[in-house]
Amino acid sequence: MAIVNMKKATIIALQDEKESLIKSLQAFGGLHIITVEDIGDDELQNIPKDSAREEAAKFEGLLSQVKYALDFLYKYDNSKKPMFATKKTITESDYKDYLESLKKAEDIYNRCRVINEKIAENRNIETKLNNTLVQLDPWSKLDVPLEDIGETNYTNSLIGFVPIRSSLEFAEALTESEIEFYFNKIEENKESGFYYILFYKKDEEPIQDILKQFGWSKVTLSDLKGTPNENINDIYDRLKMVEKKKTELIEQAEGLLFNIPYLEALFDVLTIEKDKKDIVDNFVKTEKSFTIFAWVPEKFIKGLEESIKKVTDSYILTFVDPKEDEDYPVFLDNPKLVQPAEVITEQYSLPNPRSVDPNKIMAPFYIMFFGMMVSDAVYGIILSALTYIALKKIRLEGGAKKLISLLCLGGISTFIWGALFGGWFGGLIEFRPLWFNPTDDPLKMLIFCLILGIIQLFIGMGMQAYIDIKQGRVLDALFDQGLWYVFLIGLMLLIFNPTLGKYMAIAGAVGLILTQGRSERGIVKKLFSGVLSLYNVTGFLGDVLSYSRLFALGLATGVIGTVINGMSLMLRGSFIGNIFMIVFLIFGHTFNIAINVLGAYVHSSRLQYVEFFGKFFDGDGMPYKPFKVNTKYVEQKN
Repeated sequence: MAIVNMKKATIIALQDEKESLIKSLQAFGGLHIITVEDIGDDELQNIPKDSAREEAAKFEGLLSQVKYALDFLYKYDNSKKPMFATKKTITESDYKDYLESLKKAEDIYNRCRVINEKIAENRNIETKLNNTLVQLDPWSKLDVPLEDIGETNYTNSLIGFVPIRSSLEFAEALTESEIEFYFNKIEENKESGFYYILFYKKDEEPIQDILKQFGWSKVTLSDLKGTPNENINDIYDRLKMVEKKKTELIEQAEGLLFNIPYLEALFDVLTIEKDKKDIVDNFVKTEKSFTIFAWVPEKFIKGLEESIKKVTDSYILTFVDPKEDEDYPVFLDNPKLVQPAEVITEQYSLPNPRSVDPNKIMAPFYIMFFGMMVSDAVYGIILSALTYIALKKIRLEGGAKKLISLLCLGGISTFIWGALFGGWFGGLIEFRPLWFNPTDDPLKMLIFCLILGIIQLFIGMGMQAYIDIKQGRVLDALFDQGLWYVFLIGLMLLIFNPTLGKYMAIAGAVGLILTQGRSERGIVKKLFSGVLSLYNVTGFLGDVLSYSRLFALGLATGVIGTVINGMSLMLRGSFIGNIFMIVFLIFGHTFNIAINVLGAYVHSSRLQYVEFFGKFFDGDGMPYKPFKVNTKYVEQKN
């Protein structure tokens, strides 16, 4: 369907023109480079591989420095960024200037590194001072110089603390002992009592016994001199100096912020250059030439030829089709309205290149199911408007662009289904439904959802039949899909036309019994497998019932919205009440939109992955990863 045919390209060119050719191929952006190992040709293994690892390592080191500088400067960049920023465009002349300005980048990196190291050093000093301050705080009332605490010729002094629950008993035990000592309770908090004790050395042992008895914890502040209060005052002075130094360093960092645009552009330039060097490792070479192996979409062949001719006339370019057992990357080419749905398939798995692309069939169902699950017209307007603005104002690429586009289409679908079902802001705005209200007629809604499920499942079976026929398995399509169509349609017709339904169901069942065991040996095994295959009808029924989630989630959106409206309207009346009502409405419906959009996204995806894809999808496709210009901040103008 939309899987583009791939050709294996072989490009042989002269070594002298390698750099210019690589640059042209990168700008072309359509080659999926193949490594020599993936080629699997034994003869190629004996040809030397090309390499530019030293140059790549050089650019890797420069990139690391630029990233370091950017990460550092971003921390101090408080300027307001535009909500919808666009990439800056650089010319070929700008590109060369950036490559010639590497000394400037190195200087910026060195300045950032030095400032960052000084900030880290300053922070460590601040942390150490604050920790010391915490240690000293309980001892602020102690008037003994800290260097005097400890042993003398005849005495010993200690500072420490005991648990507050033992503080009173501890003091009594010391007082009641016959030891000569001096002790002073310095401070007390909820957890501990803090004490200074002075005693003769000869009484060390009985003192230590008492201390151990009451859970004494010794405090050592031997690296400080002067009283605790003097040290505290000194630390506060030093913290002021640390803060001043911190301010100076931050000002130095802020003085470098003007370099951010330059560094961002240089980051992208270096990334482009590094990619060009990295890709060389996948080439093979001789003394005068080099060879590139790559996959290229058939539709890009002309562009590839033109990109090579821009650089050289001395080249060989050949194309071959992939071998029957050869894996090749999957490149999808769908209409613009279908492309957003590719993100759903890609999150699951790319299709096998020899299978079919499900997106054209899946996209209408996914978008329709998304809208049914949210089914509020105002929610749809809000969602589609926000995503449309994002698409217009933000330069999105790849999967992000596809996802936002899909949500925009989902918003339009939500508006349509909301209008059909009469869902307008949870019933706050009253419009008659263009079709019917699922809340008033839930059975009708459930039946409608199940019918949609049957239709999609039948289409999935049809896609498997198409794959079988495409690959020459016509009988498989007839026996494995055609007979199931007859059997299942017959069962459903029993409701409307019992006679026709009965004969169709019997014919389908007999056909399945006779054919579903055809791979088995022996008539008994064949028939037994055929009979067992009829049990698969329960699996089909389970798949159909899974589509009831369309009804459940759609109903939940309306019910939650109605509850939010009811609770909000209870607040109205006074001026303050009206303000609270508006705030509650905004936050309530914002939450309802967010939770139901997420639910619709997840459950619509689940229906595709499990029920629809389960009927035919063959995944594990190799992603198409072209060698191209990858930038984060700027765009290169060729």
